[in-house]
Amino acid sequence: MILTLLVGMSAWLVFRPGSTAPDPDAAQRHREVAAKLQAAGALDEAAELYEAFLRDSRAPVDQRARIAYSLGNNYLQSGQYEQALRWFYETETLGAGELADELSSRIVNCLERLGRHHAAQAALESRVQLDSDVVRRPEDDPVVARVGQTQIRSSEVWRSLDSLPPEIATNFRSLEGRQELLKKYVAEELLWRKAVKLEYDTDPEVEIRHAELLKQLAVTRFVEKEVLDKIQVDEADLQNYFEANRDRYQQSQPDGATMEVSFEQVRQSVERDYRMIKMQSAYNELIDTELSTQDVELFPEAMGDG
Repeated sequence: MILTLLVGMSAWLVFRPGSTAPDPDAAQRHREVAAKLQAAGALDEAAELYEAFLRDSRAPVDQRARIAYSLGNNYLQSGQYEQALRWFYETETLGAGELADELSSRIVNCLERLGRHHAAQAALESRVQLDSDVVRRPEDDPVVARVGQTQIRSSEVWRSLDSLPPEIATNFRSLEGRQELLKKYVAEELLWRKAVKLEYDTDPEVEIRHAELLKQLAVTRFVEKEVLDKIQVDEADLQNYFEANRDRYQQSQPDGATMEVSFEQVRQSVERDYRMIKMQSAYNELIDTELSTQDVELFPEAMGDG
């Protein structure tokens, strides 16, 4: 009887009028409501419920980390960087797992936008550790600048001229030109770091252009090694080409007369033109071969007017 009375009293205390029974599904409901609030743009309200979910839920830690990361992304996109940083750190505490790379980028982004530039740089450097043994520099390649812990070598700066036309690159050979070139190179390095901190390197439009540029560079290199470098130039072929195109190499005089030139006088120009024709022919042959041997169909009529 005493046992029955104790059980009855316990039940009355738990389920007495006005009391609330334990709800094992409360955490899940918090998450569902929070997701709806988040979708509606009510981030602050969603954050409160997500925080309750993360506190009370027994969901796997990776699932909870993804929720915190998702909330951080929403705050980042809405420009609430301090709140975003708070949730990214929550993700880090829970364990980023496969989100580690993206998470560190987001943290650097938030710190940079909050004006905490030194913290952002430290976070960036800890994310991208450069192995000094990977790139070995020759002893005669001096350091010409330093950005943070990164040393910039002379060869790196001069290599930046490779994409410029020779007549423009020549302007940087003077003392003043070298100073301007170095200043421009370092400035671009700083802007690049700023862009990376703010994640413009992963912007969808940038990634599209990067893929297009990579394709162009790879194809150009392929043509250079597989087509241009294999072109054989015979001296007799050059002379025959000169004879067939002699008029192209005649030189006009100030008085309007035409001066005949010998093959030896214009040999360099003849070889350049002949190689260009051979390369174009080999390139066209390569294209025709690829199109004929692969499973390709062309529908030019579907292109429209652009």
